Amino acid sequence: MNPLSGRVRRRLQPLRASIATLPGVMLHEASEPADITRALLQWQGTSPELVVVIGGDGTLQAVLTALLQTSSTPLPALLVIAGGTTNMSAADLGTRAKPEAVLKALRAWLEGQGAAPRQVERAAIKVEGNETSGPQYGMFFGTGAILSGVRYFHQHVRPTGVRGALGPALAFIRMLLSLLRSKPHPLLPATPASLRTDTHDWSSSWLLVLASTLDNLLIGCRPYWGTEAAPMHFTAVEHQPRRLIRVLPFLLCGRGKSVAHERDGYISRNLSTLSLEGSSHFLLDGEQFEATCPIRLSTTAPLRFLTY
Repeated sequence: MNPLSGRVRRRLQPLRASIATLPGVMLHEASEPADITRALLQWQGTSPELVVVIGGDGTLQAVLTALLQTSSTPLPALLVIAGGTTNMSAADLGTRAKPEAVLKALRAWLEGQGAAPRQVERAAIKVEGNETSGPQYGMFFGTGAILSGVRYFHQHVRPTGVRGALGPALAFIRMLLSLLRSKPHPLLPATPASLRTDTHDWSSSWLLVLASTLDNLLIGCRPYWGTEAAPMHFTAVEHQPRRLIRVLPFLLCGRGKSVAHERDGYISRNLSTLSLEGSSHFLLDGEQFEATCPIRLSTTAPLRFLTY
């Protein structure tokens, strides 16, 4: 459990009390990736069947990275509890209940008196781009305007005290308004980069580049329309693309195929691998990372997630 995650921080003592009632559970509180790694290394000796992750998108990203960097055996199931601010990954994986309700349902299941959690299998994205820290793992990768939008949230929205998913949603809406003005804006930088897949190469200045194994993003947005049978959705939009005002509503809801054309600066595919050269920073599940070498994305085998 991450005690500094948005929702957890506001309900920390009741959550600790609920966790204390769970049978056969080992609790470790950690907010830094290094602490999360140490906790999971301790648990690996006991071969846990289930790891419960209580935190936000960044906490889940740190857990995935720690598990996949250090384990050579099949991973335990991951029960995801939405305890953060945005909780985009948890929502798409199927989490519906609040943390204390999930813990109550989990206790009933462990005691043989309640329903089992829902199960979904989903690949994670492996991001190689920093020779010092090694690969990172997560569910949503982005650069360009996506990175600028997250920085805007941390600098201008979060200090106002706006709680929950409303804050990221406001930052997202602010970025959309900047797009609709069709004028240069600090939130919409040009990112020169070369993109490469197994079959295509593109070099341009990009408004945004994103890749995700999630089906829906913030506020239900689905900004991809590829049809290939591959686990990673990928979309890239050139800086100052043509017909943006007309295309944008279709792009956001996954209906871009009919109006968002590559000749106008819109690309979307489903992939297993992607290489990106030219970007010095990237975003992974809300966390910012520096790239010290060309970035390579690939996908893991499907992981088992449980939700209530």
